[in-house]
Amino acid sequence: MTRKRRAFPGVEPPRRLPKRDERINADDQTRGVFGFFRDFGTRETIESIVIAFVLALLFKGFEAEAFIIPTGSMAPSLQGEHLDLECDQCSHRYRVGSSHDGWKPLTTVCPICQYETQLLKSEPDHQVNSGDRILVNKFIYDFVEPKRYDVIVFKYPYNGKANYIKRLIALPGDNVLIENGDIYLMHSDGKGGWTREISRKPSKKVKHVLIEVDDTDFIGERLSGGKVTWPSRWNQYRGGKNWEVVQSTDSPRFVASPAAEEAWLRYRNIGPISDKGTWNQINSGNLPQSFDKPTEDLPAGRLITDRMAYNAGKFRVTRPGDRRGEGVEIERNNLGFHWVGDIGVEAWLDVKSDSGELSVDVVEGGAHFTCQFDVGTGKGKLVCDHSDVTFVDEEGKVIAEPTFDSGIEGTGSHQILMVNADDQIHLWIDGRLVEFDGMYYKRTKMPIPTYDPEGDSGDAEPIGIGAKNLELIVSRLKVVRDLYYSSEKSNGSTGGSLNNETGVDPSTLRQLFNNPREWSKPVAQKIFMMKRDQQKPMFELKKGATREKDQFLPMGDNSTESSDARVWGANHYVERDMLIGRAIFVYWPHTLNKPIPFIPNFGRMTFIR
Repeated sequence: MTRKRRAFPGVEPPRRLPKRDERINADDQTRGVFGFFRDFGTRETIESIVIAFVLALLFKGFEAEAFIIPTGSMAPSLQGEHLDLECDQCSHRYRVGSSHDGWKPLTTVCPICQYETQLLKSEPDHQVNSGDRILVNKFIYDFVEPKRYDVIVFKYPYNGKANYIKRLIALPGDNVLIENGDIYLMHSDGKGGWTREISRKPSKKVKHVLIEVDDTDFIGERLSGGKVTWPSRWNQYRGGKNWEVVQSTDSPRFVASPAAEEAWLRYRNIGPISDKGTWNQINSGNLPQSFDKPTEDLPAGRLITDRMAYNAGKFRVTRPGDRRGEGVEIERNNLGFHWVGDIGVEAWLDVKSDSGELSVDVVEGGAHFTCQFDVGTGKGKLVCDHSDVTFVDEEGKVIAEPTFDSGIEGTGSHQILMVNADDQIHLWIDGRLVEFDGMYYKRTKMPIPTYDPEGDSGDAEPIGIGAKNLELIVSRLKVVRDLYYSSEKSNGSTGGSLNNETGVDPSTLRQLFNNPREWSKPVAQKIFMMKRDQQKPMFELKKGATREKDQFLPMGDNSTESSDARVWGANHYVERDMLIGRAIFVYWPHTLNKPIPFIPNFGRMTFIR
């Protein structure tokens, strides 16, 4: 008989707020697989039937257990208790965390158009859904060793009755440094010093954890017509008019005319800011003055940060023992505390020429990583002219000019996803991963944002689509980013997550991130270099005296909101004998309930990467 357990990701609130109770009352009749059934016996009967069916169908002959995710430390990969709603303005669908233990969202902020939605009990989309129900293979680590970036379930070292779920970041014997949002493995040089090697997630995992930043399919009703037309975030900001932005009430298209000189359509992060001043003007039919200008005079782009819609908005927090149940209202950070340089772009293209050159460009710390596609031959190459960057193969051998077969030859429609993550260029063309020598790179210096108002816009225009002697139509563009792992550790003996690794006041960070002209100033450079170029590991994981005592480092994908090994007390690790197994499948996310109640959400029934 299969037993059901509960997995506890252990998300904690920011400091100075009441600690959230991670435990679930299994007899709470407001919960259930459908969310609408209130009778405990009915709910349990249906859940047992579903679980038994899935286990019998998929895992006959193997030992597996079902777990439920209550909180959001693994978002966006796995959902805890949450709301799944559609933005009232741009219709983008997104999720925001909630819980039955005292954290109630009052408003949410759309990650695309930044519109703040007031949550209403009468709206079906505004109801709290239970967390993902997952299957965990308990047998697998008896036959194979745990791998970096597996999603594991384990017993919490400080409470053996609590089960946590995190991503496995480091293995026994690893010396670990967290810096710039990335994971580094540190190696002793034998002389008391250390050298570093970046830990790279496999491409299939990178694709699975990408977080949406912007999407031209979701502009916003009040931003794309009527009294207010917000300027396109994608434009040919400098050097000619070969790119035309064709506006519509649905979504814009971007059309490139053939030209001998390469013409660039570039992205600026200049969407509305989620503050009352900006949206009050928009709602009253007025465009803010700084955006009511010709294209060449528009503000420079803001930095892309680790902001998560899952965490953003206003919440009512009820303290334990609050008899009146009113709680306190707090507003969680809608901006993000850290610059994210690991970003990417997904483009839907219609090539109208038999020859010419198509380019896709991603910038990090002033370095342009450009995939160039020769439409006439179907060949492609990766270039970067930054002096700090060297392309290498998997063994570290220098590759002067990485090349590959793109499959983009002649006219036709294509979908390209290019992501710069973990010092590697990940490239998918029409859903196919393109692997080639030189897709990895090394940098001699830690990247920080750059901007030159008279020259290269750098990280103020971090993504571009180029066309040379090519007629091209772009129907959709999506900006994405990688996970950002915070390096902030707890100062207390009981742990607790700290959001801001720099310690700088959030209002100062907001002002800095929004103003590229400040990035080159000494004060800004000092902030950007905080917790950078560290020379020693943060965590040293030991191979135990016995195999069962080997040490592993788990962390949450929603790093700044995760109570993981990084912020635990004295011991920042999990021993092998605490491992329960590897999470393998989301077998029952919350039901869709529209247009017909209780429709299974088949799109989110997926293997866990």
